[in-house]
Amino acid sequence: MAAFVTLLSPISTISIIFVLIILARLSEKLGAVTGMPPYFRWFWAGTGFLVIALVSQLLRISVSLTGQTSFQLLDNPMFYLITYHLPMAIGVTIGLAVTWRYWSWLLTERNG
Repeated sequence: MAAFVTLLSPISTISIIFVLIILARLSEKLGAVTGMPPYFRWFWAGTGFLVIALVSQLLRISVSLTGQTSFQLLDNPMFYLITYHLPMAIGVTIGLAVTWRYWSWLLTERNG
């Protein structure tokens, strides 16, 4: 059962990458209409960090499933912190900040 969960875990990272790509495209269109500065480019930077996290996650899964003992670095928690958790946190934080910048008007919009 643990291997099944391990094999499906990259799906969540891939879905966050797709969300940032969709938000980048929508924000690009909104920025073109409203004349906002091109902050949407930061979505692509956030996506880059998430791709780094995805590659690290796939490497760790492959090492843990094959049981290779020659790749001790890839199974080190500090390596996983630097290559997965930090890029994931940076990418999601960038996405959140840029989303707030572009789309916060939806929360402050009133009916009358």
